[in-house]
Amino acid sequence: MRTLREYKVSLKKCAPAEHAVDLDDPNVHGLRTKLGGEPDWEQSDDHPECSCYRKMTFVAQIDSIEHDSKYNPHRISASKGGQDYMFGDVGMIYVFFCFDCLETRSVFQCS
Repeated sequence: MRTLREYKVSLKKCAPAEHAVDLDDPNVHGLRTKLGGEPDWEQSDDHPECSCYRKMTFVAQIDSIEHDSKYNPHRISASKGGQDYMFGDVGMIYVFFCFDCLETRSVFQCS
């Protein structure tokens, strides 16, 4: 088992019409980690179903937070290596939960 570098996460509640991620911003890669709302799919909608056959609730998405972009404060140079949080080609892990049967699932997508 490998232990990954630890990051502290700060949360800020979004206003009713506000979204945590501005998908129109071309410099958003590496900065799309969030809790709640709707998933910002890299590809098509891939909501999982749990064993009780219900569509699961989206809980969070975890971005490739060490993406080497000059706009990303957590960037790590791809040429130097050591990117623990680089999922595929700037991919995203989506986390889902079923509040009825208490199951979790995750989905991985990259562009």
